[in-house]
Amino acid sequence: MSTKEVAENYIAAIHNGGWESYLAEDMVFVSNNLDRVHYGRRAYSEAAGRFFNSTTGCEIRQLVTEGDKAALIVRYFVKSPKGALGGLDVAEFLRIQDNKLVSSTIFFDNEEFGEFMRGD
Repeated sequence: MSTKEVAENYIAAIHNGGWESYLAEDMVFVSNNLDRVHYGRRAYSEAAGRFFNSTTGCEIRQLVTEGDKAALIVRYFVKSPKGALGGLDVAEFLRIQDNKLVSSTIFFDNEEFGEFMRGD
């Protein structure tokens, strides 16, 4: 599969099932704070799984690939614990080798997301 196809299939699998099958065992994950790096499929699965559980769907708004790298803007449809519905745009930078994510770096407005989830 091409980098584009893997990225698209991975995003589609988030709510259709099987997203973890796209993760390399030794992948690297960075979220918002470039000083906080997490290593391994398990660390990513736990962090991403918690986030994905607060979402009801997602769609790729923009996707650019170059070689084994993909840059995406993904709109996640989120649901707060109080039942409010909203959207969160996330910039995602993926590196893909052998049809697996070997690195993921994401950026989003953490403060806005926290306020939404608290119902502020």
